[in-house]
Amino acid sequence: DRMTAHELFLRFRLSERLVEDFLKPTLLVGLFKPPEELSALVVMELLYYYALAHQDSFDVRWIKKGTVSDSLIQPLAERLVQEEYGQLNVLGGCRVKEVSLEKSTTDGKMHA
Repeated sequence: DRMTAHELFLRFRLSERLVEDFLKPTLLVGLFKPPEELSALVVMELLYYYALAHQDSFDVRWIKKGTVSDSLIQPLAERLVQEEYGQLNVLGGCRVKEVSLEKSTTDGKMHA
């Protein structure tokens, strides 16, 4: 097999985001090498093994309407804000660097 996985991805016009966010990490974990160092055949066999041969091993649900944000994130954020009586501020488009926990002196529970 003379074609690398990277060349295969380019030939099939896979998006850079798909390659960088999913395929490359999967290959690094599964085969310990980036797509540039793997044959297309080996990668296709690995993806077949994960995606097709073991479909029954995954409990996957697809969102029928709307986006992940509308269907999952927004309701969760609203619930968290409601449960914290408005003392929680949820920011969209931000990465969490750290969550600081403190033990409450009144109820002994951990609070962020």
